[in-house]
Amino acid sequence: MKVKAVLFDLGETLVRIWAPEIVFKRILDSLGVDRPVEEIREALARTDEQFNSPGYRSLYGKTPYQEYWGMWSSTVLKNLGIPGYERLAGEIVARWFEHADCQAYPDAEETLVKLRRMGLKTGLVSTGYEEDVYAILEKSGLQKELFDVIVGADTIGMVKPHPEAFNHALEKLRVKPEEALFIGDKTDDDYRGAEGVGITPILIRREAGGTSKASGLRTVTSLREIFQFI
Repeated sequence: MKVKAVLFDLGETLVRIWAPEIVFKRILDSLGVDRPVEEIREALARTDEQFNSPGYRSLYGKTPYQEYWGMWSSTVLKNLGIPGYERLAGEIVARWFEHADCQAYPDAEETLVKLRRMGLKTGLVSTGYEEDVYAILEKSGLQKELFDVIVGADTIGMVKPHPEAFNHALEKLRVKPEEALFIGDKTDDDYRGAEGVGITPILIRREAGGTSKASGLRTVTSLREIFQFI
């Protein structure tokens, strides 16, 4: 069946994302708090372990943006042993994108523009909150108008690989699963998730240096290669 829509993941697919320990370090420095990067990395790892537990994981996408990330930031600061962490948590959230590096890959904008000139619909399905998605697009220079639909974690309260994250985008675009492609960098969340609802998935491995036939997956190393599947 003819492809009518192409959906994308955001981080490490269209945009190169920051190292969180570096961003945290920059914000703490701006607040006059000195902590080594390695210490911050360890605190982040402990926080991620806590937030990957079922209780915390169930809150993601359902808890309001400021509340969720305030809770996360507060936990990191607590794990760092920084006094007044509840007060500082709000500063972490507010200053995050002042210090985060978000750089669009060179093939991102040209690919989106070419798809739209071909008359194809485009969409973005991200695990990030909508507010984060829009901030990343703005900072990376990718216009939100390049997408006909944007689905974030809080759009419907479901994240990839949950079928509804993909189905919501399809419904908004008014296309059938078999009429769409999905490009992402995660095997389970992106490739298997899209495949599970009937979308043709493509795994992007920018650092792989070539496709992996052994994987048995549709694989590209650049977005410029996706046109062979259209």
